[in-house]
Amino acid sequence: MTDLLQILLDMRSGQVAADCNAKFSEVLKAVLDTGGKGELNIKLFIRPSKMGMGGAVIEVETEHECKMKKPELEVGRSFFFVTAEGDLTREDPLQGGMFELEAKQPKEKKNV
Repeated sequence: MTDLLQILLDMRSGQVAADCNAKFSEVLKAVLDTGGKGELNIKLFIRPSKMGMGGAVIEVETEHECKMKKPELEVGRSFFFVTAEGDLTREDPLQGGMFELEAKQPKEKKNV
């Protein structure tokens, strides 16, 4: 029986195996970097290319397709408050500043 791994190494003088290996490394790195799920799909197409007497296949042609899906880091979200006028702001318009009242009141002088 023919060994699939050897065929992959023989296809296009080893370029198929090198291509799949490089894409596997890319997907693995993305999975490790993001913690997300990756995917590598390898398809092999095998079809008769030369027929002999009586319809016997005497040569086959092979092709491959190697596609990857790498996980990506999420960009993140930003939240904004909506003012009564319909504008967006990062500060809650219904909440006063922590030191706002202190800044408006005059400070008392202390007698020593």
